[in-house]
Amino acid sequence: GRERLAVEFENVGRGLGLPTPARAAMAKAIYRHETGRATVRDDVYVQLYCAVYNATPHELFGVLTTEVSSSQLCELTSHQFIPVHLGPELAAELVRAESLDARDVLWADCHSGVIDLPGDGSCELYVFPWGVAVFHLVQDLHMPSVAQVAAWRRDAYRSAQEWATTRVRSATGSDTPAAQYVMSMYWVRKPLWSGPALDTAMRLLSMPRVLLGRADEHGDPALDHAEQVERTLLRDGFDDSRIDEFGVKGVSIGCASWAGLSYFPLAPQRALQARDLVDCELLVQALWCYCHGVHQQVEQGLDPTPPPEYGWRWLRAMRSRLTIARPRETAQHVALRQAVLETSELAKHLTAALDLLRETGG
Repeated sequence: GRERLAVEFENVGRGLGLPTPARAAMAKAIYRHETGRATVRDDVYVQLYCAVYNATPHELFGVLTTEVSSSQLCELTSHQFIPVHLGPELAAELVRAESLDARDVLWADCHSGVIDLPGDGSCELYVFPWGVAVFHLVQDLHMPSVAQVAAWRRDAYRSAQEWATTRVRSATGSDTPAAQYVMSMYWVRKPLWSGPALDTAMRLLSMPRVLLGRADEHGDPALDHAEQVERTLLRDGFDDSRIDEFGVKGVSIGCASWAGLSYFPLAPQRALQARDLVDCELLVQALWCYCHGVHQQVEQGLDPTPPPEYGWRWLRAMRSRLTIARPRETAQHVALRQAVLETSELAKHLTAALDLLRETGG
């Protein structure tokens, strides 16, 4: 219990020559640390915890100061996908305005090109002929914890969504299009963790928002609590039925959830490449956004009227192409696609949109 740990702190502190607080004060501090009401930042307590549990400050507490060495940073690449429903006419206008070139994503035709992005990182815009644009923002990150990624993601989503909406409206001259959501993928290059903690961290990266509570106007207390939650989960483990793992033992760790993807290639020469995940997500988000547009029209009491070439027969073909494995596909590619389809619920959306279009003759 806390009293016993306070006694041990007292004995260890005496041996280390540390000026320890009174036993009752230490018991109270331990309670606040355990419940997340306070983070361990006092140097005396850091040394006491590390001595008692025979661990390093980073192993127990993550980041304790603003000065963090490069060896204590996780290196990862953030991929943000921002779909915008346009309709075929505005999509064609966007292609012209941004001078995009014809290409394909997997087996789907589209136009794409690199566009200017304010701040760090890069952006490529993809416009699909069925009337959906997808912005793909890429940024290299160096983060000391998953909680820090979660906090960065929360703020980045707001600005990225606003920027994408403004960019599309400016290019098309229409005030109708709006980016409704952002989906993330994190490609881990150099993790901080190993063993079971690495598996836990990858799961958390696929749905980092689980670490965040309600932040105050400055966000600091919420981040402190998120780091406390993260340390607990890294120690005790974290699993969630909404996460679909598609990695291969000894080759990669891959996690998919409704919120996003995370991937770490343990054996880079045998694992999937970043482009494999990017292309899969581009197509999935473009189709998900199309289906969402169909559902929105129906919910507004309207009959959806897509161009004949993108009606229910086309949608049926897309569903078949996405859900049925090809003879020459690798097991890793099949596992990736199935995980993304399952967690995004795209297969359900495709079927529902297909039925709606068939009912209305679309």
